Amino acid sequence: MACKVCGRPAADLRQDEDIFDTWFSSGLWPFSTLGWPEKTPDFERFYPGSVMETAYDIIFFWVARMMMLGIHLTGRAPFRTVYLSGLIRDPYGQKMSKTKGNVVDPLETIDEVGADALRFALVNGTAPGNDSRLGAEKLENSRNFANKLWNVARFVLSARPATIPAGAPRELPDRACAGPADRWILSRAAATVAAVDRAMAQYAFGDASQILYEAIWNEYCDWGVELAKIRLGDEHLPTAEREATWWTLVEALDTYLRLLHPTMPFITEALWERLPHTAGDPKLLIVADWPTVAGEAADTAAEVEVAALIELVRAVRNARAEARVEPAAWLPVDVFVPDSLGLTFEALRPAIERLARARPLRREMSLASIRMGVEGGLSVIHGEIEAIVRPAARDEAQEERDRARLERELAEAQALLASARARLANEAFTSRAPAAVVEGARARATELEELVARLVQRLE
Repeated sequence: MACKVCGRPAADLRQDEDIFDTWFSSGLWPFSTLGWPEKTPDFERFYPGSVMETAYDIIFFWVARMMMLGIHLTGRAPFRTVYLSGLIRDPYGQKMSKTKGNVVDPLETIDEVGADALRFALVNGTAPGNDSRLGAEKLENSRNFANKLWNVARFVLSARPATIPAGAPRELPDRACAGPADRWILSRAAATVAAVDRAMAQYAFGDASQILYEAIWNEYCDWGVELAKIRLGDEHLPTAEREATWWTLVEALDTYLRLLHPTMPFITEALWERLPHTAGDPKLLIVADWPTVAGEAADTAAEVEVAALIELVRAVRNARAEARVEPAAWLPVDVFVPDSLGLTFEALRPAIERLARARPLRREMSLASIRMGVEGGLSVIHGEIEAIVRPAARDEAQEERDRARLERELAEAQALLASARARLANEAFTSRAPAAVVEGARARATELEELVARLVQRLE
């Protein structure tokens, strides 16, 4: 018998002893990388593992072989859980192929946006077993997130009060000296730890990365740091209060860097190295403790009150933008806040003035005072808070735009109220849903009824 290719007799041919069998070697991977067949310290410590992550298209080729060879050669299964990720497709949902020319070269992408941005883009927004699309927009968003994180860390480090010595060990902020915004920052960081823990426990890695994106960018950077800037720059505040604000920023940033490290290891390691540390911290973030939820950090009252005033600022900004008011212009603002928000409002008054470009910012003690002489002003309603942004001069076109905005808000509120009422009228929902959920739906319907009534009154 002869070889069909070379014509040599079969007796003259032999198989190369140094052949690399991909499928066989993949089956050995969980333990051969740890020094097997020797009983090395790594093998004893890390085998068997907990989770195997792979795409669904190689279950038989790799995963099954790992399981069979692990049991056969070591007597133990190599892992308990298999996490199936989806395939990475191009922006149009097509499978990447060299023939099609739609392959994203990871090395070129790393040169362009960085390794962390690529890792974050691959993880963020994904769901187990579902394919995801990777394109320039997603990579750019991830790179921007990395830049945002870098810049906010630079600000925090540069904003250290002169009364805190360089190289001082990290300490928890003095809660007695912390302001409402400081307590809000710490409470939101604690809530993020709990949310990320829940997502990780369910292998919802895409959800965990999105939770961190929202917490770091939309809460810590956009609001927490902006509120802290004004407090840090207020020389009339006692030194202890400004120090508490800075330590609050450091504490929250330390927490977020630890949470983000598995997804973006390089930038978080570089930034964490520059932060103040406690005596018990290791030199490297990769071996630092995972953050835990401290009971004293949660502050529901601060979260509710500060969030309401943040929404006030956001509503004023939106009203100004829709009225085409010059962003840099300072305009008088009259505002009514309920007594329950009074202390927090006064504590955040300088920040509200600056962020809403409100000067003077006058607090009225009744809704009637707010509603007197509203002609020519921009009406803002959020929850129990009402405000009037008064223009420098009467502008009929601006008044028409403001009325149109309020009418849109009324239509949206009425649609939400109709949906809430329909849900409560559904006996299947009220009889089967947990009591807390039904009660929450009733409370939401009541809030919407009050909002509709106030908007109708304002438009009369």
